[in-house]
Amino acid sequence: MRLILRFIPTLKTRSERPRKFAPHRRRPWLYLAALMCLPFSAHAAASQLTIGALAYGTLNWELTVVEREGLDKQHGFDLKIRELANPQAGRIALQSGSADLIVTDWLWVARQRNRGSDFTVIPYSLTHGALVVPPESPIRSIRDLAGRRLGIAGGALDKNWLLLQALAQQRHQLNLAEDSRPVFGAPPLLSQQLLRGRMDALLTYWHYAAPLEAKGYRRLLTGGDLLEALDVTPPIPTLGYVFRQTFAERAPDTVEAFWNTAFQAKQAICTDDRVWSYIAPMTGSEDSDVQALLRRRYCEGRLQSWGERELQAAAKLYRLLHRIGGEQLTGPAEELPEGTFWPGFTLPN
Repeated sequence: MRLILRFIPTLKTRSERPRKFAPHRRRPWLYLAALMCLPFSAHAAASQLTIGALAYGTLNWELTVVEREGLDKQHGFDLKIRELANPQAGRIALQSGSADLIVTDWLWVARQRNRGSDFTVIPYSLTHGALVVPPESPIRSIRDLAGRRLGIAGGALDKNWLLLQALAQQRHQLNLAEDSRPVFGAPPLLSQQLLRGRMDALLTYWHYAAPLEAKGYRRLLTGGDLLEALDVTPPIPTLGYVFRQTFAERAPDTVEAFWNTAFQAKQAICTDDRVWSYIAPMTGSEDSDVQALLRRRYCEGRLQSWGERELQAAAKLYRLLHRIGGEQLTGPAEELPEGTFWPGFTLPN
């Protein structure tokens, strides 16, 4: 979101200048000095916004809409996309300054602020992961996970896994880390294991759960259900658009222009079938039922409100995760670091 002017007038050589200016040999340098002092050169430092994005995923859906519909130009900035190999590459790009903005977990932002960095975040999506079981599975509640083979995407510090353990302990005095048979792995591999009957249940990301649901697998609960059951309300995002606070303070209009653009792209994906016709092939599935369910789940994640209640819920979730996940997950602070969520954000109308 760094506004960098893409057009700077080229100074002509002396021989190219119109003759009437030739006698005034000092004036061109005066004009150059004046040009360099104009506010427009400061504005130049903020006209181009570089976003780091994976070649797959819903952020790429949005950016495709922005590019094809020219929404960035409508909102006064030029979008540049830096393709990333993996999520970690995005964080590196942001830290090195080769990207102005990425989408990542807001807990990462909290950890960075605990270390003195100035990253901040605005909400991206409310869509959470899901716990999925086979169609005829006898598993009907968390209690039934005892002794079962449970696949978990995201590793031992995955938020949904920690919240599932907390709820199992609170409601059923069940220690899932010991009383179930957890298996950690990559989401595509775990999905295949579930389909082959080698897993009894799978806690995975929403866009991996949706294709399973389309095949008849049951969604037992979602990350949102876990939050509600643990009295963390209203709904809060899992991911956010992350950028440096210093950048937002330097170019607040660009930040606002971006989130208005992103909001417009989300709305188009969810309401405009013409737009969806070119986004659907990007889902990675040719099955129209899977495409439709992915669109539905994506659209369910659109932010409906953002204010003090949501910030309080995020702070409550942070305290809970700090207690059960420790410093490795959140960093040393017991309270959500101030500025984790960008205070200048308001939900577009």
